[in-house]
Order: sequence, then C-alpha cells, then structure tokens
Amino acid sequence: MLNYIVSENLKQKNTFAKKLIWLAPIITILLNIFAPIWYQQNSYNWWYILLHTGLVTLLCILVMQRDSGKLKFRAIFPLPVNLESVWQGKILLCSFYMTLSNVLFMVFNLIGGYVIYLIYDIPMKVSIMQAITGTFCIIVASLWNIPLCFWLIKKIGIFCSLIFNVGLSFILGALLSNMGIWMLCPYSWVPRLMIPTLNILPNGEPALTSELSVPIILIIVILIIAVLLFLLLTKITAYLFSRQEAK
Repeated sequence: MLNYIVSENLKQKNTFAKKLIWLAPIITILLNIFAPIWYQQNSYNWWYILLHTGLVTLLCILVMQRDSGKLKFRAIFPLPVNLESVWQGKILLCSFYMTLSNVLFMVFNLIGGYVIYLIYDIPMKVSIMQAITGTFCIIVASLWNIPLCFWLIKKIGIFCSLIFNVGLSFILGALLSNMGIWMLCPYSWVPRLMIPTLNILPNGEPALTSELSVPIILIIVILIIAVLLFLLLTKITAYLFSRQEAK
C-alpha cells in the first residue's frame, strides 16, 4: 500500500493540491486578524464549520483529477495494479494532506494567539493542550468524509460534489450539533466535539458553561465510530470502484 501512496503523491508534484495544504490555513488565519480579541475562537470556528470541509473536498477533487480528467482512468487500467489499492492509496494520501493542513492551522493559530498577546495584551483563548485535542478531534472525526467525497466526485461530478458536501457540512453541522440527535449525523460530530475540547459553540460563541458539552467517554466513542465509518466507506467505495472500472 505504501507504494500506491507514494505513487499518488508523486502525481501531485508541483500541483495546486500541495499548495492548498498550507494556503487554506493561512487564508483562514488572515480572515480573522481584524478581530484580535476573538481571533483564536473565530479562526477555529470558521475552519471546522466551513473552510475545512471545502479543503477536504478540493483535495479529493484535485487528487482524483490526475487520473479521472481527460484520461478517465484509462492510463491506469492497462497497468498490473490492484484497482482497490489505487483507490485506497488516493484516500490515504488525502487523509495525510488533510492531517498536515490541520497541524499547520493549529500552529498558525497558536502563533497568532501569542503574537496578539504580545501586541494587545489579550490572553490566549485556546491553550496548546486544547489546540492539540481539538485538532485531533477534527482530523479523526472528518476522515469518513474523504472516501465519501471521492465517490461523490465520481458519481455526480466536481461542482455538484463541492456544493453538496460543503453545503451539508455548513447546514447540518451548525444545525444538528445543537440537537439531541447530533450523534446520528457525521457532519455534526466535529462542531459538537469542539464544545468540550475548545470551549467553542457551533455559532462561534464561548462555551463557558453549556449543557451541550460532551463527556469524555462519548468523545472517545464518537472518534471510534468515525474511524470505523472511514474504514467501512473506504472498503465499500474501493470495491465498487474496482468492479465498475473492471467492466
């Protein structure tokens, strides 16, 4: 599998996909520099509610386009490769890119919070431990979205996939995360988990004392479910891809 991941990574050499890894966090950071008192909270809220899902979708689109553009995967079919492994390699590469982008965002957010403290004497609202915990939850609870994005791109096209995935994330993530049924909607997992980890409500306000907080055991359960859903979607979509394209 490592060879497939390395191969997919080589295809992205000098492409916009790799630039997007650091460009998306920087854009998010710059959008909030004019509100220093809420800088860290606003940056994270904008990130996980809207821009992060856009990042994941765009990464999947760009990685997929290297083989599914004009060639329509015809450059892959004659090769002695396992089509399921090819699909899984793309998913794992996007997972790595997404993780790296989240780590960069966390670092930029902490550095920005410290700079604001030095300039304006405004205490940092998100501690290092909170940032690490929150970022970890964002990464793990978002993994399932990557194989889904790949399959959407293949079935309904680039533009529709982008609108559909980002739209559902924004609407369902902000809406259902405040309700008792939030556990049933994967799009609401990240916003809800940010309440106990970063003390940020889905609307961006501080969650100092909130009934929406999630106990640590439930956080662990949701993260385990997210990983299982990622593995299941990866396996199913890889199987369907290999069967359809082999015909």
